[in-house]
Amino acid sequence: MENSRQQPNVPRPWQPKFGMAGLLMMMFVCSVMAAGGYYFVQFLRGGRESQLAFILFTLASPMLLMVLISILLVIARNTTRKK
Repeated sequence: MENSRQQPNVPRPWQPKFGMAGLLMMMFVCSVMAAGGYYFVQFLRGGRESQLAFILFTLASPMLLMVLISILLVIARNTTRKK
């Protein structure tokens, strides 16, 4: 009788494998890349002042993102640590 009460194995519906923090991080990275692309297009159109902005975005942005993320992770770990 116990077997008749159990439901058959019904597959669960698909659920995303990412959270809100991951989604926000991806949006931030994409926006920084889009800004670099904008300055690149402006440079190709003949804007000499956009060349410096493009170079800074493409060379400095990845390192600045790593520093910012590591600082935020350290802050998050320290605030959630029990004292």
